Amino acid sequence: MYSIAIYGLGVMGSSLAKNLLSKGYSTALFSKSDEEGKRFCYDGINKDWKVFSDEKKLVSSLVSPRIIFLMITSGSPVDEVIESLIPSLNSGDIIIDGGNSHYTDTSKRVEYLKNWQINYLGIGVSGGEKGALIGPSMMVGGSREAWEVSKELLQKISAIYRGQSCCNYLGPKGAGHFVKMVHNGIEYAILQLIADIYTIMNQGLGLSHNNIINTFMKWKTSKLNSYLLDITIDVLSKKDEDGKILISKILDVAKQKGTGSWTLQEAMKRGVYVPTICESVFARYFSANRELRIEGSNTLSATVRPMELDNIQEQLKDALLSGIICSYAQGLELISVASREEDWNIDLKEVVSVWREGCIISGDLLIDILDSLEENKQNILITKKMLFITDLESSWREVIVKAQQAALAIPTLISTLYYYDSCRAKLMSVNLIQGLRDCFGAHGYERVDKEGVFHTDWQ
Repeated sequence: MYSIAIYGLGVMGSSLAKNLLSKGYSTALFSKSDEEGKRFCYDGINKDWKVFSDEKKLVSSLVSPRIIFLMITSGSPVDEVIESLIPSLNSGDIIIDGGNSHYTDTSKRVEYLKNWQINYLGIGVSGGEKGALIGPSMMVGGSREAWEVSKELLQKISAIYRGQSCCNYLGPKGAGHFVKMVHNGIEYAILQLIADIYTIMNQGLGLSHNNIINTFMKWKTSKLNSYLLDITIDVLSKKDEDGKILISKILDVAKQKGTGSWTLQEAMKRGVYVPTICESVFARYFSANRELRIEGSNTLSATVRPMELDNIQEQLKDALLSGIICSYAQGLELISVASREEDWNIDLKEVVSVWREGCIISGDLLIDILDSLEENKQNILITKKMLFITDLESSWREVIVKAQQAALAIPTLISTLYYYDSCRAKLMSVNLIQGLRDCFGAHGYERVDKEGVFHTDWQ
């Protein structure tokens, strides 16, 4: 009898299966594709595994309560598999969805499966193929009962940070997948911030390729040290078969899976300001409009000043660090608002804790962010722990001003500074907007000196 089943042997499913086997768990595997099933191979000591192509035989091979971990395409395929599994499952059995499902789908499935007393978990899995193989970060939501049953197994295969598992239960229903969705939004933002800095180094300052790599490497001794910084160095260092730098041959059109857009939709729905995440998503959309960009480069003139910085490495480091701090601030505020509105009771400290290792957005900065959450403020920017961002401000502004004078497109660096200045704006100009709305539409406005809603005949 097998301890757990992995349903789906794509890249992530296969890696997770090998992770389970390496930790000593007997593992049943399932694939509808004979070719995919035959391709799976594990050379480790643990030989207690088998690939099934019949769902009933798969289910009957599992110890009770059965745990079936789905690693398949999100959306309707998940619903179809659930429907096909229900007749073979018993009360107390567990289905886990480890794909990038929308959190609302997960919430519906949790409630739906209660009709059969089947427990359901939606887990956001971060770390990519390598993470799934050696230990991912896992953001768990759904049935508390299912979590208690599967907790030991899940935490054993997760990433470990200083002796602590980077897998934890974050809340009911779709809480885990919501956190993973926002995680991906933060990931979009940080990736584009790094790209903005690269644009300044490459196009604005004209640094040599080796100088750019060395600058990123130097930052590994700072708060910028992170998984994404590591792979930036790897990607920039990679050479093609002809010995030339590969990055210069990559088409500047970015792809996306949609989770960044989901984050924007949730931010708009809940009234949370996430401009850095927003610009990172739209930068990818606009990158596809390559013909316009090429024509625009030939027809739209700009007054360009050569870009110079007094202390290049430090000023760019400060600008990037400021942007990343604000990206986390935006994402964590969105999670906090959603948790309150959905009654999930998510502990942001637990969220950041599971991001510390095995995760795409892991990095040394999370230590400071975790400490800042102890102050229990609405936004980490206004905590004492994060006030060091004010020391970075002058470099941050100078980098942006000079990049704009050099006519460089740096959407996330600019939008992040707008966010920072908005967070410190005691008075915003929307009082004028409210007056204008009342003038043309009689929408009414509130006053600072009287209670109530007022209307004025403006003309």
